[in-house]
Amino acid sequence: MKYEDILKSHLKYGSTKEDIVKRNEYENILESVVIAPWWDHNIFENSNVKIDKVNDKIYNIYGENLEFSFIELKLVGSPVMLDQALSLGTTKCKNILFIGSVGALDENINLGDIVIPEYSICGEGASRYLNDNLKDEFGKKEYPSKEFTERLLNIVNKQNNIKYHYVPNYTVDTIFTEYIHINKIIGMGAKTIEMETSALFKASKLLNMNVTALFLVSDNTIINKSLYSGRTKEEKKYRKKVKNEIIPNIIIELFRKEDF
Repeated sequence: MKYEDILKSHLKYGSTKEDIVKRNEYENILESVVIAPWWDHNIFENSNVKIDKVNDKIYNIYGENLEFSFIELKLVGSPVMLDQALSLGTTKCKNILFIGSVGALDENINLGDIVIPEYSICGEGASRYLNDNLKDEFGKKEYPSKEFTERLLNIVNKQNNIKYHYVPNYTVDTIFTEYIHINKIIGMGAKTIEMETSALFKASKLLNMNVTALFLVSDNTIINKSLYSGRTKEEKKYRKKVKNEIIPNIIIELFRKEDF
């Protein structure tokens, strides 16, 4: 499947690229974009940047030698991510950074650690719609952009007093029922689990865009610190500190224009 064919299918039923941009309120999207399923732009409130509100979900952020759009979805899951990424193909967007929470499936990965996925294993159903024959994508590895991810890794590696991991990830469709399948998911090689990036990585290849992801560990199932129980106040406090003090700096450095 080609992205042009997807756009032609819209046109067949009356919708132009301009209609898609207008529907998503993407008229002012910049070349670099951060997509956040749940986090909001307030993580930059203590950074040396200017934040311009475009609409209720889009904020354009400007600083010294940098600019990027920040999209607050307030929704989770691969179907939402797929629609947003493919819609960005009608704009001037060239680079996408996904940010959000991830669950750990390894006892050596702690709450508040940073994770960059080496690849994401498809455990979701949305990706099949990027195949002409609707073939199931289950178990397929989807990779982020190599050079863009290496740039992110180099920036994260320079952060002081922060632990990070570059590991295989699994993208799931459901949180509540993932626990009964955890051993199988770990057996597929996954060290972390979340809900969007296999679809995003697959879509980015159709769009010919740079894409990578930056996760913050929110829970660890195998040491009984799940989203439902077991996490301490101290762990939650530390995670919040990393989210508000470390993550914004990483994003800002990723989009500096001196060497990007």
